[in-house]
Amino acid sequence: MSFEELAKQKNDLVRNGFLQAAKEIVLQEGVEGVSVRKVAQATGYSYATIYHYFTDLNELLLAVKNQMVDDVAAHFSVGENVPYRSVEELKQSNRAYVQYYLERPNVYHFFYHYRFENAPAPDYDSKFQDGWDFAYSSFVERGLIRQQDVRIVAKTIIYGIQGLLALYFSSNGLTQQVLYQSLDDMADYLLKERNAT
Repeated sequence: MSFEELAKQKNDLVRNGFLQAAKEIVLQEGVEGVSVRKVAQATGYSYATIYHYFTDLNELLLAVKNQMVDDVAAHFSVGENVPYRSVEELKQSNRAYVQYYLERPNVYHFFYHYRFENAPAPDYDSKFQDGWDFAYSSFVERGLIRQQDVRIVAKTIIYGIQGLLALYFSSNGLTQQVLYQSLDDMADYLLKERNAT
C-alpha cells in the first residue's frame, strides 16, 4: 500500500471516528449535547483536530445526519426484497417506522427539529423514489393506485407519519394507540379502490 493510500485510510478512520462519536452523543443525549470538545474527548483527539476534517460543528452534524438517514434507510430495507403484498403489510411497515423513532426520540428531534446553518436542501425524493415505485408496485398492479400517484401517496404517508410523531412528541395528548390507529386509517383511505379511477 502506498503512502498516499495509507494516509487516506488513516484520514478516513479518524473522520469516521468523529462521526461515530457525534452520532453516539446524538443518540444518548440529543443533538444539544454535541460539542466539538465532547466529540474530541470521546475520540481521544484534541478538539482542534476536528477542524482538519470539518469546517465547524454544523458541517460535522450535517455529515452525521446524512449518515443516520442512510442508517434508517438500511434498517428498513433489510429483508424487503418484495413489494408490499397487502395494505396490512404497509400498515405494519408504517408502525415499524414509527416505532423506530419512538425508541429513538433524539434521532427524531435531530432529523426534524434541528436547524442547520446554510445547509443545502436535501433531495430525499430522488433518494427514495425508486424504492417507493417498487414497494407500491403491487398496489398499482391491483388497481388500487395509479403509477403516476405512487410518489404522492408515499409522501402523503411519510408526511402524515412525521406530523403524527410531532404531535406525539409535543405532548398534545396523542397516545401511541391513537397514533397507530391514525396511521392505519390513513393507509386504508389512500389505498381504497376509488383512488384508481
